[in-house]
Amino acid sequence: MKLKLTPTQNLCVGYLESGFELIQQDDQYFFIKGQRRQKVLPKTLNALVSRGALAHTEQGDYKLSDEFIEHRKRMQSPSKTKPTHH
Repeated sequence: MKLKLTPTQNLCVGYLESGFELIQQDDQYFFIKGQRRQKVLPKTLNALVSRGALAHTEQGDYKLSDEFIEHRKRMQSPSKTKPTHH
């Protein structure tokens, strides 16, 4: 997984992490949450899939990949800098 994302790709991940739903209307994609709507280009979604951040489901939906979610948890965990003692 390539972890380096562009600002636009990070924005898309942020939309998904904050509860936006990704929908397709005709040949266009949008992030939708309540009355808010933000267009996203298919090439951005494809780049996120190729970098491992998004998974494309059998139903044709996009979602954050399990691997990416785990990576985000590791990056946000305060224990990553503290040694663990058993």
